[in-house]
Amino acid sequence: MQRIFSQGWRYTFANRIDQSGFMQAEDRARTVQSELGLALGGGGMRGWAHIGVLSVLERYGLRPGVVAGCSAGALVGAFYAFGYSVAQMKQLMREQRTRTLFALRFDGQGLISNEPLREYLRVHLQDCHFEELPVPFYVVATDLESGKEVIFKRGPVVDAVLASSAIPGIFAPVEIDGRLLVDGGLCNNVPVSPLVHHGVRYTIAVRLHRESTALEPSPVKRRRNGDEAGEGRRISLGMWSERLSRRFRRNGSDRQPNGFDVLGRAMEIVVTQLEGYRLQTCRPDVLIAPDVSHVGMLSLWEEKEEIFQRGVAAAEAQAAALKAIAQRLATATSTATDL
Repeated sequence: MQRIFSQGWRYTFANRIDQSGFMQAEDRARTVQSELGLALGGGGMRGWAHIGVLSVLERYGLRPGVVAGCSAGALVGAFYAFGYSVAQMKQLMREQRTRTLFALRFDGQGLISNEPLREYLRVHLQDCHFEELPVPFYVVATDLESGKEVIFKRGPVVDAVLASSAIPGIFAPVEIDGRLLVDGGLCNNVPVSPLVHHGVRYTIAVRLHRESTALEPSPVKRRRNGDEAGEGRRISLGMWSERLSRRFRRNGSDRQPNGFDVLGRAMEIVVTQLEGYRLQTCRPDVLIAPDVSHVGMLSLWEEKEEIFQRGVAAAEAQAAALKAIAQRLATATSTATDL
């Protein structure tokens, strides 16, 4: 197996199973439960909580056979559907510095370039197509011109993931088949509906947004908590904007949020409201909601282990419901075997 840039592991579908546990498509397909679907919601850096949730599902013997993802959920879902184990995803999470996946751009099409992220995904996902994945996978994006939801289930996976996570005003829209696409959170941030349409019997959804009225710059929160030393690890666009605005602020008010804080919060308000409506109209059997509201949408936190553990805790809080689904699936499998 080949080591890539000391950031993770790469494999090909030609390998049935190597020393790290990667499986070929048909082998992976036999290990999952086709009647169980998993919807992974968007939320920027909060998405690391998805891996924590997956670790708990794995412990309870739940192996989703269909996955749908939006934004950060699309990214984690792509790795799961491709064949990465929870342990391997966690290893990649620990080794990769988030800020190296993005770069500033000055062409007027967006503030941040996702080209480093594109290359990272191409290395680890092998430029694969949806049709090649061992686990059926759906990615949600938004058509910028029509405003309609776009669901990908065919074609290049990396392009779809980048489109699904293209936050308007921050990343440039991604053009696919003549359509300009942006973050899927504007339409369906926790995509349960593709799982239902696929025909799964049980659905589990992970929501990374919570109702909140807080709006203050994260550097202010850290100064109040005496946590200035942590700033080196907690980086966000809002922090950079805050540092710059403090130089020119005349009213002396540290309570005034900067432009990126406002943009991130405005996006979160829109997404949270629509998300709640969509989850009411298409209710999952189990809804897992990690407490990660302290992590901003535009944050580039490197404290991933904390976010991971929030995902673990939220999934454990739904232990009874998860065990019930695991028991039903096991009973159905046993009955089918007897027949």
